[in-house]
Amino acid sequence: MEETNNIPKEPTGYGGAYVPIVIEAESLGEAWEKAVREMMTKGFNRFVKAPEYQTWTKDSPMFIVVRNAMAEPRLSPKAPITKDMAEEYAKNMIEGMSKEKENSFDYTYFSRLRHYPDCIIRASLPSVTDDAEMKAHVEKVSQGRCVVERIDQVEKAIDIFKKDPTRRSVVLHTWIPKRDLEKFSLERKDTSSPCVVLVHPQLVENKLHFNVVMKTNDLFNAWPGNAYALTALQKYMADRLGAETGHYTHFSVAMQIYQEVYDAAKNI
Repeated sequence: MEETNNIPKEPTGYGGAYVPIVIEAESLGEAWEKAVREMMTKGFNRFVKAPEYQTWTKDSPMFIVVRNAMAEPRLSPKAPITKDMAEEYAKNMIEGMSKEKENSFDYTYFSRLRHYPDCIIRASLPSVTDDAEMKAHVEKVSQGRCVVERIDQVEKAIDIFKKDPTRRSVVLHTWIPKRDLEKFSLERKDTSSPCVVLVHPQLVENKLHFNVVMKTNDLFNAWPGNAYALTALQKYMADRLGAETGHYTHFSVAMQIYQEVYDAAKNI
């Protein structure tokens, strides 16, 4: 393949402008098929030159709005994942696996959402401090020790909505900046960070709506399972609140289809 500046020649075929693509559908299955078709015809041709892989992609920001999170088909028959696989993935996200299995991964969404490590010092630290002020605060709050608590963000969200169904500021997030922004450090050389960055649920008219933000997302291979599991979490929380499930909105800052599956994607 002809190369320029160590980048292989751009694939033939239409490459759209780098602008957000918006998809609307009734079900997850319908949304995935529409999204794949739109990405293959309108997606921006972007070369990814990461240490782990180097490839062309169809890559654009994408909003996917599913009007009914639990409408069938929740999984397209053309998706490269079976319903049993999707169900198992959803169960692991909500209930977790054994401690040994959880700890064998760089991260899991169960651990980041339901066992998030937070620090009581960070929770009460003034917005801006110099080093001396921060040291004094740490000494005052915890006698100089790092005190970490595991937070079940899902349970906290449910509890908040039970006390105040109109609350608009319930946000579940996965990011640990000290770890996840250190990609090229020795500790992070061969590890990954969560693609799901935050989940922002809203309880309106006794329906629980989910708004999800992902940094990057493999549309063809991963999105069907991701969306299936996240809407399963949505239903789990809605059931706990005695509410219905509403819409599911999924925004990926960099949604992509990798060149290796272009042929399969064109057949959708």
